[in-house]
Amino acid sequence: MARRRQQQQQTIGGEVVKEESGWRYPLLIFLATLVLSGFVLAYYFGPSPDELAGDVPRPSVSEETALLSVGGITFDVPANHTVFPKDRRPGARDSLSLYAAWPRMDGYTPSRRNDFVENRDNSRRIDVLIEENNTPFDEKQRLEILYKKHVTEAGGVPHEHGLTKYEFGKASSLAPGAGYEDRVMYVGTTEDGEEAVLFCYDSPDDSLIPPDCFRTYDISQDVWVRYIFKEAYLPEWRRIDTAVKAFVEDLRTDG
Repeated sequence: MARRRQQQQQTIGGEVVKEESGWRYPLLIFLATLVLSGFVLAYYFGPSPDELAGDVPRPSVSEETALLSVGGITFDVPANHTVFPKDRRPGARDSLSLYAAWPRMDGYTPSRRNDFVENRDNSRRIDVLIEENNTPFDEKQRLEILYKKHVTEAGGVPHEHGLTKYEFGKASSLAPGAGYEDRVMYVGTTEDGEEAVLFCYDSPDDSLIPPDCFRTYDISQDVWVRYIFKEAYLPEWRRIDTAVKAFVEDLRTDG
């Protein structure tokens, strides 16, 4: 009877019995182990789904620009002003996350890494979020309809830096809050004569998170801009406001 290298045949009781090669199953086990190890390595050491989608902050030194649109407005944005890699790909989106270093509104550079990456109380990073407006109100309407009805003093309290300060009532089991209890509101007039509404988070002195301030203003009926800066720079809020507006306008391709 002919013998094969990888398979033998024997006749027992008139039936043919095949003998499988001895290396077949160890090879299958080895391949299965190799594939499983690849999945484990990819899970623990490979990029996460968020990283693959570009949703994890990662600074760029590139000044290459991409055309990005939000709510029908197109912006020509340098990569070193973008927070997320996904915003370095051209196209439309619901929101656009940018940043710049105060006061020159420069993009990311290795020499300014601490300002862009570390969350310090004196960080000069200004975050600029361009988003589709998710409310039917503009800034003035939001002040009168949404905010002022929840303040403790209707007229506010005069504050330094040309601002009027408003505080919100604290929430309780009998009187649920409106969601503004962790912040104070300031109202003032910008360098170009607009009435601006700013919020600063009311963080305790021993908080590990440095307090931020922000303003949300409208650039169209469908799009608003929210800029965020450290409370340490509240005395410069008017200059920051003017610089952010100029920064956003310079990025617009429609003038």
